[in-house]
Amino acid sequence: MIYFDNAATTKPNREVLDTFVEVNEHLYFNPNSPHQNGDQTARLMTQSKAQIKSLLQLNDQTEVIFTSGATESNNMALKGIARHKQAFGKTIITSKLEHPSVLEVMRALADEGFNLEFVNVTKEGRIDLEHLESLLTQDVILVSCMHVNNITGQIQPVAQIASMLKQYPKVHFHVDAVQALGKVPLITEGVDTLSVSGHKFNGLKGQGLLITQNYHQLEPIIHGGGQELNLRSGTVNVPSNVAMVKAIRLALENQAELSHTLSELNQAIRDYVSQFRGIVINSDESASPHILNLSFPGVKGEVLVNAFSKRDVMISTTSACSSKHSSLNEVLLAMGIDEKNIEGSIRLSFGSLNTMAELEPFKKAFEEIYEEVEELLRK
Repeated sequence: MIYFDNAATTKPNREVLDTFVEVNEHLYFNPNSPHQNGDQTARLMTQSKAQIKSLLQLNDQTEVIFTSGATESNNMALKGIARHKQAFGKTIITSKLEHPSVLEVMRALADEGFNLEFVNVTKEGRIDLEHLESLLTQDVILVSCMHVNNITGQIQPVAQIASMLKQYPKVHFHVDAVQALGKVPLITEGVDTLSVSGHKFNGLKGQGLLITQNYHQLEPIIHGGGQELNLRSGTVNVPSNVAMVKAIRLALENQAELSHTLSELNQAIRDYVSQFRGIVINSDESASPHILNLSFPGVKGEVLVNAFSKRDVMISTTSACSSKHSSLNEVLLAMGIDEKNIEGSIRLSFGSLNTMAELEPFKKAFEEIYEEVEELLRK
């Protein structure tokens, strides 16, 4: 089986699994318990957060909040900040590039009465900085921009946006970094809140982080015993949290080597598919090497996914969170891509377990499928 769907989820690293099991066996205590073992577990949680701050080179004012994943982190950050700041302004800004866990939150906030503005997108799939600057007014309180796009892999100008927002100190800058950690250098300077999800870099599902400079501006979406700075009540998932630290460390240690391998694989596939008439590459050359979006105009993406799957090559159409929906992908629409190309788009996404040895069997599957659909490709 060739697994090219790593943007949807990755296989957990064995060391991460071992850490999870070990903590479950030996430090299963509740860190809120007053006894000695509870105190020991609480110290482990403190150490884990300190290690994350060190690994990600975060400043001392930064707080790390463990969550169940980036969807929860995005909800907590965006809802909390918007509601906290609504006395100072009502305008919130994002783009159609965002993951549904950001887009749908922003739309829900618009239903509450906030003024939602969408910044334009370039044909390369990047935030239009000039348009963003034109949208910035004294009424803006929140800007949300992902770090790496999950559909095309395009790296967003996070550093430039952070620099631009220095002139607007009232604006909170949120970054969804789910597809960035372990793939590209993580930008945190000038970012107020940032979300990540462990299962995207060979951690476990149900692991997430919200990294924040302004935790006092957030509001809990789960009330109870007051865990996680009174923002996420519930018994602390110690084994999962410790395992996530391991996943982050391994992802960062292997980032340079992984980037080299995936760049080589991505380029080889680009060069190969470019030889076939009608195939369109939607991912710009400047995109992260772990995602490659292609179009077979005139062929349904779902048909292609099934055809590859029958040949033991696992790919996807869009994001796993929206691939079950029949509407056209908003990211590709925002880029100005033709509807036929969007309908026939597929996403290949690579990870730490992929190798160049998979190139030849992929080519074989691709050639067989191309022969089957060639007559359908738009001339």
